[in-house]
Amino acid sequence: MIPIIPNNSKQFQTIPINSVNAMNKNTIDDYKKAVKKKYEVEKSGVYLDYLLNPSPAKLKKMCSLIFENSSTNADIVIFKKFFNFNEDEDKIKQIKRFDTDKFRPFQNFLLKNTDISQIESLDLIAVLVDFDSRPYRKFRNDGGVVTTNVEKIELTTIRGIETTVVNPAYISDIAIIKKWSIQKKVVLGIFSVLILASFGYSFKRICFPTKNGIVWTKDHFVAVDLSDEKNIDFVQPMNQFLLDNFRKITACDTTTFFKSGDKDQPLVWYGKNPSTGDYDYFNQPGLHPISGKTLKKITPYIIDKYISVKKIKE
Repeated sequence: MIPIIPNNSKQFQTIPINSVNAMNKNTIDDYKKAVKKKYEVEKSGVYLDYLLNPSPAKLKKMCSLIFENSSTNADIVIFKKFFNFNEDEDKIKQIKRFDTDKFRPFQNFLLKNTDISQIESLDLIAVLVDFDSRPYRKFRNDGGVVTTNVEKIELTTIRGIETTVVNPAYISDIAIIKKWSIQKKVVLGIFSVLILASFGYSFKRICFPTKNGIVWTKDHFVAVDLSDEKNIDFVQPMNQFLLDNFRKITACDTTTFFKSGDKDQPLVWYGKNPSTGDYDYFNQPGLHPISGKTLKKITPYIIDKYISVKKIKE
């Protein structure tokens, strides 16, 4: 315990202080819970077809899609550790040849709450559900570390009482604080906060209704309140990435289709519109917002056949 002596105090009580040095790091169980929580969100998102009812085959196919279209350098390291790639062979083909049954523990972990102890497997699941704080090494170090090592510090507390913290080597293990006035102020403060919070919540509900869903409108998603939507079949749960970034574009011969001209780094994806029978073009990978089918990355063949030809006809 650390002695804390309020200056000019007359009434005191003793309270214990647990530790001067506190260290908090996230555990592997925390990682599993956080990944599972993110899965509950993502199973209704862009990869709904693969995650809502994930089979080993679907999870393996999803790995190849993510590796091909949207892998970061950190994720590539995770893929290498799990699949043990041969650097001399095509990695997508290696994923497709990989033993499908190795993904059954993934399915059981997501659907049946069975345990997975291998860090490599947990990290790959974190990639599939797009859990931000991955891999586990990064998540583990996100825990806070607080260290205090002082002999004497002058400070003013939130109560307005000037206090002195003294090294325990010089005073016995007690902490002395002002008693009755502090208790009254704490009770009054909590009561005031509860009233303000209740008023603020009611005001927000009336004036700023919660937008907890998204719906496709022409060429982008807009936020909606699920309780106000009559045709719920066309509404998806809130997905901030889709809302902010996913757009339908008009492709033409001046469109930049590949990053730095590299055909392996597409900037456009396409899919057939079931209503018109024509191809729609988008600036992000994922699912067609109308058909729900997985979008394909653009190729020179599609550009020549459907986009350049279209301009010539016009």
